[in-house]
This record gives sequence, structure tokens and C-alpha cells, in this order.
Amino acid sequence: MPQRRGTPPISDAGVLDCPDAYVRGVPYDRLERLRTRTPVVWLDGRTAGRPGAWAVLRHRDVRHALAHPELFSPQVDGVVHGPPSGDEPPGEDELIDMDPPVEAMLARIPSREKVDFVREVARDLPETLRNTLAGGLHALLRHPAEYVRLREGRRDERLLDGAVEEMLRWWTPVLHVRRTVRRDTVIGDVPLLAGEEVMLWLVSANHDDEVFPEPGRFVPDRFLRDGPPHLCFGFGHRACLGARLARVHLRALLAALLERPGLPRPAGEPVMLRSSARHGFAHLPVRWIG
Repeated sequence: MPQRRGTPPISDAGVLDCPDAYVRGVPYDRLERLRTRTPVVWLDGRTAGRPGAWAVLRHRDVRHALAHPELFSPQVDGVVHGPPSGDEPPGEDELIDMDPPVEAMLARIPSREKVDFVREVARDLPETLRNTLAGGLHALLRHPAEYVRLREGRRDERLLDGAVEEMLRWWTPVLHVRRTVRRDTVIGDVPLLAGEEVMLWLVSANHDDEVFPEPGRFVPDRFLRDGPPHLCFGFGHRACLGARLARVHLRALLAALLERPGLPRPAGEPVMLRSSARHGFAHLPVRWIG
């Protein structure tokens, strides 16, 4: 199929699918500009070495596509918990143990000594769970008052459940998912042709300030109020089947960290994964003090 140019290319769009751009973190500023100017924009795919696709960035458009698999068909790649990074081939499907390794995780946290949370503390977790928990901890390191608030309210089950939802929204471990257009349709006022591909940018939808005020802030009780859901696990009847178990595990692991004596503090510069598909750390040095 010949490539369609669609919306004229702009500098921000070229960054989205470039793994090197994510070693400094998700380019939220570029996503925000694109959502405002061209919320459905063509990516030629050259920076990622793959075919071009339409990037869908607004929450309402991503949600619409997720909710209509008859128009936007999921691509089956054999990976349960998120796509691989770079050019790595898909491996065997990751499985989540029914019992989260809470005790083993806590036993690896020394007092007052530097430890790599990703490589040492949470190493037993499946990748997407590990990335989400590390991302949630990173959020709390950047919002220490919220960590104290959660620790003081750790017996409040609703607050912990809300904090897990906010971890998922704030971090979004799988940055985007791909879909194939099954028949001609329109999304975000852009006509799409059958056979074309779209990239649904979950991380952009979850930071859409028209839906989530001050999206860069970590607000543990954000989801205790009525409002639209985050889209980490998809939406509608084709949403992720493992979402409930993942939430149970994340809640248990977060509760364990909050129960541990002392407060976590950064112990060096974190190192992000080089990936435009997965959102995680290669290294996250922390230290528990007090």
C-alpha cells in the first residue's frame, strides 16, 4: 500500500516513534502540542524501522478506537503484558504468579543503603508490573507529601485502590498499542482507509488535560471522584483480561512498601529504558532513610 502523507509533518511528530527520545523520559510537552494542533497525525515509521501509521493522541479518540474493535482490529503479536523494546523479538508470554513476592521484595531493601529498585528489589516481577510499580515509586519520590499521606492512610482501602489507578495513569507502562483499520472510517476529523494502521497513544490519552486536570501531578485520590477512566488496560469488552489481577498485585506491593519503616529518597540519577513502546527504568537507585 502506498504511504499517505495526510497531515503535513511537524517536528514534534517525528519524535514520538523515536526510541532515543525516551531516554530522557516521555516527551509530554510534544504530546500536548500535538493533541492541541494535530491530535491525529501521520508517522512515517522510519525512525522506528516499521511501516507508517496514524498516531491517535486524544483521550476521547483513543477511547473510541479501543471501544470499537469492529473498526480498529487488535494486532495479535503473542505478547501479553506489552510490546518488546527496540528490535527484540517477542518472547514467551509473561505469567503473573498468583501470590505477589512481597516478602522477598521487602527483604532486598537495605536500611540507609543505596539499592537499585528495578534490578534488585523488584526483579522478580513481570516486566509491566515492575515498570508500573517502579514508576509509581518514582512518582512518590517526586511527590513526597503524597507518600506520607498514603502511608498515614494505608489502612484506607479506597485510597490505596485510588493510588493504584493513579500510578497506572501517571506512569502508563505500555505507551501505545497498534490497531488495523478494518473499514473506511473517520477519527478526530481525519479520514482513515481500510488496511491502514493506527497507533493509539495510551500515555498521551492518560495525560490529556481536557480529561485529567494537571496531568503531571500525582493525585492519589483522583479516581475516587466520578470521571473518565484511564486507558492503561484498554477499554470496553476487549480490555486486558489480566487487569484485575494486575491491580491486586500492585495494591499488595504498594501496601508493602508503605508498611516498611523509613522513607524512600532518590539515591542517584534514574536511567530510562531506550524504547518508544515500553515505559520503564533500566535503573532506579533509591535509599530508605529514617
